[in-house]
Amino acid sequence: MELKKSQTPTWPPTMEEKEESGFVDREVKGQPSTERNKRIKQRYLDARLMLDPEFSVLFTEKWRECDGEPVLIRHAKAYAYALENVTPSILPDELIVMQKTRYTRGAPVHLQYSQQFYPIMLSHSESVEDKKIYDIGMGGGRKHIESKGLKQCGIYAIRDEDVQPLLDACNYWKGKCIDEAAEKFINENMPDAETFNNGYKVTMWPLSVVSIMEGRWVPAYDIIVERGLENVIKECKEHIANTLPTTYDVAEKILFWRASIISCEAVINWSKNYAQQARIAADTETDMTRKKELLDIAERLEWVPAKPARNFMEALQSAWIGHIAVGHDCSVVGLSPGRWGQLLYPYYKKDLKEGKLTRAQVIEVMEQIRIKFSGNEYIAPRAWSAMASGNAYQHLVVGGVDKNGLPAENDLEFDILQAGINMQTIQPTLGVQVSSKTSDKLMMKAAECCKSGGGYPAFFNNDISIQHLLIDESEEDITLEDARDVAIAGCVEIGTQGTSHGITHPAFFNEPKILEIVLNDGVDPRTNVRCYDPLGKIDSYEKLWDTWCKVESKYLKFYMDSWNYTVEMRREINPLVFASVLMKDCIKTGRPMDENGCRYNKSVTLLNSGMVNVANSFAAIKKCVFEEKLFTLDELKQSLKENFGYEKSDSRTSMLEQKRIDMKWAKIHKLCLDAPKFGNDDDYVDSIFVHLWQHYKDIVSKQTTYLGYHWVPAALSISSHGPFGRVCGATPDGRLAGVTLTDGILSATPGTDVNGPMALLNSGIKLDCTDMRSVQLNMKFHPNAVKGTEGSHHLVDLIRGYFSKGGYHVQFNIVDSKMLRDAQAHPENYRDLIVRVAGFSAYWVELGKPIQDEIIARTEYGTSV
Repeated sequence: MELKKSQTPTWPPTMEEKEESGFVDREVKGQPSTERNKRIKQRYLDARLMLDPEFSVLFTEKWRECDGEPVLIRHAKAYAYALENVTPSILPDELIVMQKTRYTRGAPVHLQYSQQFYPIMLSHSESVEDKKIYDIGMGGGRKHIESKGLKQCGIYAIRDEDVQPLLDACNYWKGKCIDEAAEKFINENMPDAETFNNGYKVTMWPLSVVSIMEGRWVPAYDIIVERGLENVIKECKEHIANTLPTTYDVAEKILFWRASIISCEAVINWSKNYAQQARIAADTETDMTRKKELLDIAERLEWVPAKPARNFMEALQSAWIGHIAVGHDCSVVGLSPGRWGQLLYPYYKKDLKEGKLTRAQVIEVMEQIRIKFSGNEYIAPRAWSAMASGNAYQHLVVGGVDKNGLPAENDLEFDILQAGINMQTIQPTLGVQVSSKTSDKLMMKAAECCKSGGGYPAFFNNDISIQHLLIDESEEDITLEDARDVAIAGCVEIGTQGTSHGITHPAFFNEPKILEIVLNDGVDPRTNVRCYDPLGKIDSYEKLWDTWCKVESKYLKFYMDSWNYTVEMRREINPLVFASVLMKDCIKTGRPMDENGCRYNKSVTLLNSGMVNVANSFAAIKKCVFEEKLFTLDELKQSLKENFGYEKSDSRTSMLEQKRIDMKWAKIHKLCLDAPKFGNDDDYVDSIFVHLWQHYKDIVSKQTTYLGYHWVPAALSISSHGPFGRVCGATPDGRLAGVTLTDGILSATPGTDVNGPMALLNSGIKLDCTDMRSVQLNMKFHPNAVKGTEGSHHLVDLIRGYFSKGGYHVQFNIVDSKMLRDAQAHPENYRDLIVRVAGFSAYWVELGKPIQDEIIARTEYGTSV
């Protein structure tokens, strides 16, 4: 079957499109495998997104009481008090229990990270400007309204009785939380802090990321599942008994071991509280089947996580406890289960062999765990919520190789993919690690899962991931065995399984904003803030390049340096204790993971957004201004100022909705649009794209992180291309003011990749991604393009072909754009429609309109309908 590009989608729909109601639906339609799971899914879809401050209020109460104690002990005691006193909530029908909140869909609070935005949310006093820039949608396709006993604040609701305790706790943390302490620390100690603050003013980087600064790592779940926490406690006590505090550093180790004991005992007690709740529920349960299930739950929780798991259900329950217990220890996103299919397989195999479990039962419980992950929400300021579309990007992967380099796929991983088809939810996202040894059977199952329309699984080149981890032995010598145990830590970031520090980073860098500053002599045209001394006349492409490198270098360095100051405040306020318990070598070395306690610690990255727009802009300037002299740079800058003659629209308006009101600048606009564009296998622009990334990598990899290693280059935008685009004016690639930037990293600007999907892939492989922690490519196919068994083979061949040439990652939306337009017009009919945004999937009705527009506009490859 020949793959070809369909016509560029029009917006708004034409009259003919409005009259034509039909569209091609998704080929594979799954549904929960049992009636109970259907009820569970519907309960989740109907649930409000609740803000739950209970844990943080309790944490704050104990933290205040322990004032003056060493910070490690103080943190552990506050963590323990909160865990042991939160309300156990066992939901109807579920077999795996425990959660971070009292709700089906809830977001816990971590006030020690950031407190300022909670009073703002509760008072509905967010600025109109922020709401325009950081549009995040209202969620659920419904207009949320105040209801009795609940207060609505943005997309979240909170119980009336929780409001005042939350505000009281916020008041305590005022001036003491990491966010405010870091700001003060930076302004008092960072050289030229004004430059850093100017970056905030012009939205060169997001306004706040501290509220969810942790994450992007895979814990060592085998510690809690295979060893049990009692064994960890025993090890800590042995270390304490055999250690004499001869220096400050050695004394700190003893404090860390003591804090780890307190935290482990708390997690055990938390589980026993749930066990007690299960027995109480069983006492009044009249349904004998459910009564037995509740008693089985209680028995499991009385054994794990204190002791090693004995069977599959205990192992899964213990792994889940570890996951959410780490989530309570810090404000975390991108905390990923990783290779649970490998971890749990021995228990699965044994139980199936002994007749204690069936594959149908496994699929049912793996469907349920998807709901558990999806109900695991987080709360953040509007700025960050818009950057990530509210997704926690917890990544579960299958495939890859084992420590001996042999194919690692197993029957449980097939069941995990089947559960993803049956129970379509946004979490956990699924990934397939594809090696040269991965079977066609697994790839075809993954293709089937793709065609179910949830935007997952994503595909990762396992060989490239391993090569990346082994490429630089100058600072860390990762063993081949540990490198082969690679997983995906967050959206698309490479991470090892329980051995490497989290990819904690300051988030995104707005590359087109740098271009605006370069073209406006050091001034941001939107805010009129001077960000660089006068740059002088740009009279050649070489001068443009040199000026770009100078300005980008300055702000990249300032952004990375600022993060070191921020993390120093985090260490003083919220050291990672239980999170470190579930990382290899932290207990052994007596150091938490934020003090180089992990086996590997060179993992800190910086992400960015909009480099394709910059590359296309450079190509337009090079060709039209300096080579063919079709117009001058001054004329181009004036046309950008005038938005190429289009009306100055609301920042939420898409490019296709804007109307031209002045034809004076139409010729320049057309020439800019006709200039070479990335994604067409055109070396003219592709080489510029590669050079831009090479400069970025050179600067990033020379800076030192808060752990004493060099930063690792990475490329990922999540949803930052939406809000970043809305603070940028028109750009020389032909993009209009306020329009969303190009998504992903290797994705083409919608409608510009006119030479078909293979040309896009050929452009992508020109960037050597082996020294990048992450690279991202989004593609969209019409369902007809991959229809049937033949279509699945085409999709698999495309993935394998791309990876054989050095590609690292690719993911797909397999959907008819007509369906998306109908869903945008009638969200009430599409509550459970899921699409791929970036390194994660999201419910369509919970996305802001600018991101919806961008997904609709992505080039759709397919066949004639």
